[in-house]
Amino acid sequence: MRRTPLLLAAASSASLLLAGCGASTPAASGDAPEVAPAAATEEAPALADGLLPADRFAPGGTVTQVTGDEFAALLGGDHADHGSPADVTVTPQACVDALTAARTALGDPSAVEDAAGQYTRTGFTGTGEVLATGGPAATVVGTLTDAVAACPTATVATPMGQAVVTFGTVTTPDLGDAAAVVPVTVTVTRDQGPGMTGSALVGVVSDGDRVLGLATGGLGAAPDAAAFDALLADAAQHAADTLG
Repeated sequence: MRRTPLLLAAASSASLLLAGCGASTPAASGDAPEVAPAAATEEAPALADGLLPADRFAPGGTVTQVTGDEFAALLGGDHADHGSPADVTVTPQACVDALTAARTALGDPSAVEDAAGQYTRTGFTGTGEVLATGGPAATVVGTLTDAVAACPTATVATPMGQAVVTFGTVTTPDLGDAAAVVPVTVTVTRDQGPGMTGSALVGVVSDGDRVLGLATGGLGAAPDAAAFDALLADAAQHAADTLG
């Protein structure tokens, strides 16, 4: 399935919920290959160089890098043109229509030229950052705000249970060419086992042909909005300073 901002917001929250429940994660960043910085007189910096340094992204925490190849696998080229599984139902219809409109606006994920990311996890919370070039960089912010306006609350029903995804008021910080921050709350009711509720903040910044995504959240209380806004601004400025 093509990833849309609406789905990314829900997926970010759902992933953090799973992390809080003990889901497995990839190897720590110490196992990831190191990328040597480019010389000033040679090639332009790698996209990964635009990610926040670990001591600013997660002071005192463990940071795991995500490569462009891993993002390509996540997009799932073999499944990019498939719709939702037959046993998953999204309501109301306005949300289905919003997803369809978002897929059209964002186009083919294969148009993304490069991607790099990182994440950190502490207890029941986590934070992830991604940079990508090409593809929907110029349209992602507008697509996100349009989708949230059309679908403030979505219910996702599966054979294992039901999730209610609620999007809060969108804010538009003065970053890059365009930016948006969306609060997300996910309440999961399962047929077996206790339910759970998690909250997240999802931010996107468009800057030329580059898009920055940042998400933080987990089980329980909502993340600190002021701290998230400061981290998003720091990430956007670092990417601009490093990558131009």
